[in-house]
Amino acid sequence: MITVEDPVEYRMDGITQVQVLPKIGLDFARVLRTALRQDPDIILVGEIRDRETVDIALRGAMTGHFVFSTLHTINAIATVNRLLDMGAPGYMIAAAVHGIVAQRLVRRVCADCTQPATPTVNQIAWLATCRPGLKLGPQKFMAGAGCTYCNLTGYRGRVAVYELLEIDRTLADAVGRGDLEGFARAARGSAGYLPLAQGAIDYALAGVTSLADAMAVGGGLEELIDDDAAAPLEDSIVATLLEQRA
Repeated sequence: MITVEDPVEYRMDGITQVQVLPKIGLDFARVLRTALRQDPDIILVGEIRDRETVDIALRGAMTGHFVFSTLHTINAIATVNRLLDMGAPGYMIAAAVHGIVAQRLVRRVCADCTQPATPTVNQIAWLATCRPGLKLGPQKFMAGAGCTYCNLTGYRGRVAVYELLEIDRTLADAVGRGDLEGFARAARGSAGYLPLAQGAIDYALAGVTSLADAMAVGGGLEELIDDDAAAPLEDSIVATLLEQRA
């Protein structure tokens, strides 16, 4: 296993780890080219940042190497747009990319001071957009009141929200044609795909995190949900909430 990192954060036995040093010309692209000459089974690129690096990484994957890397994107679906923006041809992306995982962190509600929390109007409106049909009556959202165990923050620890997108034949064909809208629609309808916003809501429903933190993580992603799935906010829900707060 060969890694190309900037910086090397953890030293691991039995693995060749290379520290990138652009000042002497030791950049991602040059290390990747050298690594491929050794015919490795697995290559880990710390981050794909430019066209040369993405080209070498994709070609390495197409020639039988198992390549892992990271990108800065808003979610898993936007990864293809990011690769295209860096100049990667659609046919190479379709042939080389097999799976994409997006991840964000939400804070865990402190187990020693957790208590029921009533959603605000804004939070209910966000839920109606991201999770249409959800009945708020039987749901119990939790939040931390703050105690000495969590330094009065109401949170202690974090948990990851994942979004996994497996590239099947339908998605690969859409990428190869350059049909980004078709790719996004097919991705949202693929089996096992759960958007980041909905994953964060699941944690809030389970009491793992607060609805406020779930909204902070998933906010801005609701426009990526199918328009047909969105539901208007019911006036009765808002009225009930206002009565409870009054």
